[in-house]
Amino acid sequence: MKRSEWGKYEKIINKGTMNVIVFASLIIIIAILVTGISNYVMVKDFLTEKLQKEDLVYILKSISAQVDDRIERAKETSLLIADSPEIIKWFNDGEVDKQYEGMFSKQIKSIGKTLNYTVFFANKKTGHYWTNSDLLTDTLSKDDPADRWFFDSIASAQKITLNIDHNNVLNQTNLWINTLMGDSHNPAGVAGVGVDLQDISTEFSHYKIGDKSNLWLVDTKGKISISEKVEQSGGKLSDFLPPDVYAKIMRDAAQSSDKPTVVSYLDKNGEVDLIFQKLKSCDWVLVFQINRSETLGVLNLIMVSTLVTIVVVLVFLLIVFYLISSRIANPYKSAIQLNLELEKEIRDRTAEISDQNTKIMESIHYAKTIQESILPGQDVWKRVSVNNFVLWRPRDIVGGDFYWLKETEQGFILVVGDCTGHGVPGALMTMAVNSILNNIVVENNIKSPALIIKELNRQLREALNKDKKDDSTDDGLEAGICYYDSKGKLLFAGAKLSLYVASSEQITRYGGCKSGIGYLKSTFSSEFGDIELQVNQGDQFYFTTDGYIDQNGGLNNYSLGKSKFKEIIADSLALSMMEKKAYYEKVLANYMGQAPQRDDITVVGFEITLDQEKENLNDTSSTIKEIT
Repeated sequence: MKRSEWGKYEKIINKGTMNVIVFASLIIIIAILVTGISNYVMVKDFLTEKLQKEDLVYILKSISAQVDDRIERAKETSLLIADSPEIIKWFNDGEVDKQYEGMFSKQIKSIGKTLNYTVFFANKKTGHYWTNSDLLTDTLSKDDPADRWFFDSIASAQKITLNIDHNNVLNQTNLWINTLMGDSHNPAGVAGVGVDLQDISTEFSHYKIGDKSNLWLVDTKGKISISEKVEQSGGKLSDFLPPDVYAKIMRDAAQSSDKPTVVSYLDKNGEVDLIFQKLKSCDWVLVFQINRSETLGVLNLIMVSTLVTIVVVLVFLLIVFYLISSRIANPYKSAIQLNLELEKEIRDRTAEISDQNTKIMESIHYAKTIQESILPGQDVWKRVSVNNFVLWRPRDIVGGDFYWLKETEQGFILVVGDCTGHGVPGALMTMAVNSILNNIVVENNIKSPALIIKELNRQLREALNKDKKDDSTDDGLEAGICYYDSKGKLLFAGAKLSLYVASSEQITRYGGCKSGIGYLKSTFSSEFGDIELQVNQGDQFYFTTDGYIDQNGGLNNYSLGKSKFKEIIADSLALSMMEKKAYYEKVLANYMGQAPQRDDITVVGFEITLDQEKENLNDTSSTIKEIT
C-alpha cells in the first residue's frame, strides 16, 4: 500500500476513532451522571428516614433516660427523708427537744455527705429552714417572695413538687425536690434534696451534631431549664422556634404523652428536624433541634466524588483511545493491549468473586438477625418474674445453640438446646426445633419436660426423614427443659444436658439422660421422666451447653470442665445477674487466652421471684430505718 493511500486510510481511521471516543465519552458521562443523581436521591431519602426514625430517637431516649434516672433517684431519696417519724414528731413539737436537735444536726449532715445532695428541711410550725451545710439557715416568711415555694408546696397538698432554680451569675442550675412530710393534707413541713443539673447540661454537648443543633429541657410554661448553651438557660423556647412548632410541643406535652415526636419545618437556614419527648419522671419536655444540612453533609461528598469520577474517567478514556488509534499497527502495542485486557478480565473476575462473597456474608448476617429474633427478649423474662442473664455466643456469625422461653397460664417453660453443627447448618436446625417446640407446647399444650423431649424426638425424626434409614446425615440436638408453675414447683428433664441448682450455697447438678434428640439411635424408655424440685426464695438455676464446658485453654490447654463450672457458679453467687454475665465472660476470656472458640456457647442463669412485693416492702423499710 502506498504511503498516500495509507495516509487516506489513516485519516479515516483517526476520524472514526475520534467519533468513537466522543460518543463513548458522552455515554459514560451520562451513565455516571444518572448513577450519581440516583444514588444521591436514594442516599438522601435513606439518611433522612434513618435520622428521623432512628438517630434522633436514640439520642433523645438516651438523654431522657439519664435525666429521668437522676430525678427518680432524687425523688426516692426525698421520700425516705421526708417520712422519718422521729423528725416529723420533733417538727410537730416545735423543735423544743434540744437533745434531739443535736442528733438531727448530725443526721442531716451525714445524709448530705453520704448521698452527695443538698438536703433541706423546712418546719411548717416554726418556719425554720435547715440545710446540711449551714443547719438552721433561715426562718421562712409568707412576705418574702423567695420563700413562696414553701407555702405553695404546703397549699398544693401534692406529696412531691419540683422546682428549678437557675443562677446566671454562678452558671448553676439546681433541681429542688420538695416533699411534704407525713400527711399531705396536714404536713409537718417540707423536706427534700437539691440536685445540681449542670453536669447534665455538660452532657448535652456530647450529643450535639454540628454547630447549629440545640438541645433543651423545657418546663410546662415553655421556659428553658437546661441547655448546653449557657445564654439560653432561663429563656423562652418560643424565641427559638416557629409559633406552630412551639404550640405543638406544648399541646402534646399537656396530653401526658411520653412518646418521641418528630417535626420537620423550614426556617432561614433551610430544612430543620426537631424531636421532643415528655419525661416520664415529671412534666418537663426534652427538645432536640438540628439542621438537616449538617446531618446530610455526606451528600456533598457524593456530589464531589461523582464530578471527580467523571473528569478522571473522561481523561483516562481520551488517553487510552488516543494511544490505541495512534499505535494500532504496532505489535508491541497490541501485546500491551492484550495484557491490559487480561488484567481487566482478572480484575472483573476478582470483583465478581468479591461481590458474591459480600452477598453471602450479607445473607449470613441477615440470617443472624432472623435467628436472634426468635430468641426470647427481656420483656418475656420480666413477664414470668424471672431475674436472669444469658451468655449466647455462636462460634461463627450464626450457630446451633439456642434458648426458648414460653409463658404459660401458671408459669413458664424454658428450653436450652445445642443442635448439631455450627454456622448456617446449625442455625437452620435451631429454626426447625423452634417451630416444633411451638407446636408441642402451644398447639398440643404439653408442659411435662420429659414428654416434650419425647415428642420433640418423634417430630424431629419425622421432619428429617430419619425413618428412611439413610444414615448419610444424622442430625439432632442436646437439650435441657424445665417447667415452673406458680406453686413453687419446678420440673426438669434433660437429654445430654444438665441443670445446675444453687440452693443454700450448695451446688447440685441434675444430669439428663445419655440419649440425644432426633438422632437415628435416639430412644427414650418409659422410665424416663421429670425430676421435681421445690423452689425456695434465692435459689438459682443454670443451664450451659457443652461449648462453655469443653472450651480448651489454661496452662495445659485442657477443657474447662464441669467441676470448674460449678466453681464459677459458687464464686458468683453474691453477684447480680448483670454482674454474673460479665463475670462468666471474664472467666471464659481469661481461660481461653489466645485459643480460638471451638464451639457455640450458651449459658443461661435465672432466679425465680416468689414474692417480689413483700421483698420490696422489706427493702424500703430497712432503708428508712438505716437513714433515720
